[in-house]
Amino acid sequence: MPKKTFFNLPEDKRERLLNAAYVEFSRIPLEEVSINVIIQHSDISRGSFYQYFEDKDDLYFYCLSLLKKDQNEGIINCFKKADGDLFESLKDTFKFLYEYYLNGEYKDFYHHFFVNMSYKRSRNIFEKDSQNDKNQKHMKKFAKILEIVDQSNLNFTSEEELNEFLQYIFQMIHWTLSKVFLQNLSEEEAFRIINSRLSWMENGIRKKENN
Repeated sequence: MPKKTFFNLPEDKRERLLNAAYVEFSRIPLEEVSINVIIQHSDISRGSFYQYFEDKDDLYFYCLSLLKKDQNEGIINCFKKADGDLFESLKDTFKFLYEYYLNGEYKDFYHHFFVNMSYKRSRNIFEKDSQNDKNQKHMKKFAKILEIVDQSNLNFTSEEELNEFLQYIFQMIHWTLSKVFLQNLSEEEAFRIINSRLSWMENGIRKKENN
């Protein structure tokens, strides 16, 4: 995450650096990104860059965390619009994230994230995410969702169980979206996959006996 010196910068300088970073991270894979290009486009010195961030991975992680914050707001809105219906909310969430990743402003950024990032580097990024204090924002997202979801018709004995279920479902959603990028799935196929899996969750897989 950024050092304190970054947040001491005027807002316009911070935005210029972040905009330059997003452009470069969206243009080529992270492995090929040059700090020199970013600092040239943001009009800062190399020495100044290292006063703000540890390295390009640190900058990349911060850019990714800002996008996650934006996503979380959109996800919570999906749950609000569905009036607490869990499975309608999850379907709307998938639609929102599909549009965000595939057709949104940062679609090229996410293309390189899913397709071109090495396993080792992506693992390091997610390990940082789980260890970072600001990961509490991630937990706050689930806390807000728990407040919205209508649990009266759900077979959970506690909010902890629902929370675990939600984390599992979000992993499944992101796994499906990664397949869209890696296997070049069509929109129709992506929605078929997620809808079938959500249907299994909602209706079960055991055949019901006829009375």
